[in-house]
Amino acid sequence: MSTHSFRLLACAAALAACASAHAAAPPPPPDPPLPAYDTLDADHDGIVTLPEITVHAPHLARRLAACDRDGDHKLTREEYARCGPAPAAHAPAH
Repeated sequence: MSTHSFRLLACAAALAACASAHAAAPPPPPDPPLPAYDTLDADHDGIVTLPEITVHAPHLARRLAACDRDGDHKLTREEYARCGPAPAAHAPAH
């Protein structure tokens, strides 16, 4: 077997192993539903701020911070309503 053929075979085996390991990984659990907007509005001023989220729902802080479209550290009802699943940590390239 030539060196070139051996390298090609080794690369193919490595790719197959990676694909197999990736396919075998279980999918991440779905994000839990978000609580009602009013339950996060601790001071009842009609706006949910990121500090309110950090104090009263720290497990949601990162997810909801990504929904702050205008970067003002506040979530309007509209921003909250559009808030979807948590952002992916790092999606693998395909």
